[in-house]
Amino acid sequence: MTLQLFGAILGIAVFIAVLMFRLPNWMTYVAVAPIVVFSGAMTTKEVYAVFSSSGLQLMYIICIFMGLMTATGLDSMIGNTVVTQANKVAHGDPEKMEKMLLLVLFVFGNVFSFFLANNHVAMALVPVIYGIAKRTKLSYSKMCLFVIFSTTIGGACTLIGTTSNVYANTALLDMGLKGLGMFDFAWVGVPVMIIGGLYLIVFHKMCPSYEETVPGDAAVLMEAKDTATPEMKKKQKIVLIGFGAFLVGLVADSVMEIPGFSPYFFGYGIIAVLYFLKVAKSKQFFTSISAQLVLFCAGINLAIAIIKVTPLGDVFSAFFIRAIGESNNLYVITAILWVGTVVMTQFMNNMACAGVLAPVAIELAGHLGADPRAMVMAIAMAATSSYLTPMASGTNQLIMPFTNLKFQDFAKYGWPLLIINFVCCMLILPLVFPFF
Repeated sequence: MTLQLFGAILGIAVFIAVLMFRLPNWMTYVAVAPIVVFSGAMTTKEVYAVFSSSGLQLMYIICIFMGLMTATGLDSMIGNTVVTQANKVAHGDPEKMEKMLLLVLFVFGNVFSFFLANNHVAMALVPVIYGIAKRTKLSYSKMCLFVIFSTTIGGACTLIGTTSNVYANTALLDMGLKGLGMFDFAWVGVPVMIIGGLYLIVFHKMCPSYEETVPGDAAVLMEAKDTATPEMKKKQKIVLIGFGAFLVGLVADSVMEIPGFSPYFFGYGIIAVLYFLKVAKSKQFFTSISAQLVLFCAGINLAIAIIKVTPLGDVFSAFFIRAIGESNNLYVITAILWVGTVVMTQFMNNMACAGVLAPVAIELAGHLGADPRAMVMAIAMAATSSYLTPMASGTNQLIMPFTNLKFQDFAKYGWPLLIINFVCCMLILPLVFPFF
């Protein structure tokens, strides 16, 4: 074993250990970068290059828009809408009321997760859940777990709904290949959303429910629509228009070739316009971005780069090749990719898992003469199946501290979603994304 390969293996091992043992996410970059540089696995130029990733640019833009939504009160408007709908059904039969309330949370969580990062949507709903729990005496921990799964399912339907899809697609773009479209994920995502949604609501009693008192002051802004000033309402509309224009740019870029057009720089241009329109103060643009987030995203990119520029990618590829053998059976290949990814994603952040394994899938596609987009899609859909452990996704990790949930609660309620995702992938992916 060469020193370069040893450094690459040690770097990935430390990367996974940081996520498994719930160390600060920013340690993924801070701890791994010195290892790969001093071992000679990567040059300093290659390590610095991870900050220029297209996936990181998209994360910047989405976070800036989230900051603007907070600054203009759009997040309160979203919360107000959910609470208003909940109040309409929070009467009568308690069993029916709970199901209808969960349906409202599911619909809103899904719809907004199509176009906003699902972890942001889940976080925005936490104060709403606390407020509902105060009035209905329902378990807020149960509703939080329900929202975690709902937003995860919804986010898996689009390119930008979950960071695992973003980073899987980034691996294609960074290797000069055609990326996946905005709604390519919907082929599998929508069936999972429909079937999974029915399961989550009909069998909601499988979700652990605790007798608990809402901690602290869980007041929710109930009259956001009425208390917002005309000036604030104007700013909200401007931010919505700007964000909508950015989404149109993403969709346009995914369905057609536009010479010289980049949706990311288009997004930055929109943000510049919003600044000059004074929709928020300068510092409010960056309330959703932190050094920790940037370093964590850089850590993900660094793990991807390790796979790309060191012999480790060949090692991982050889493992999958041996597992697949000489088979050209689309269902066998899909199952092996899916199962391998799902096992890994339960013990490390799904964004990290997609980022690490997508380059492996591309290498494997080159060996088999297969379509790399099809293999990356299988990786992406499996990486979204982060249902069994609290460390399986950023959403799980973010919401867990706001609840009384235990480690096993995720698996108890989430394992049927894993089966639903697997069946849908096996039946649909080989048809709409054939490998050969």
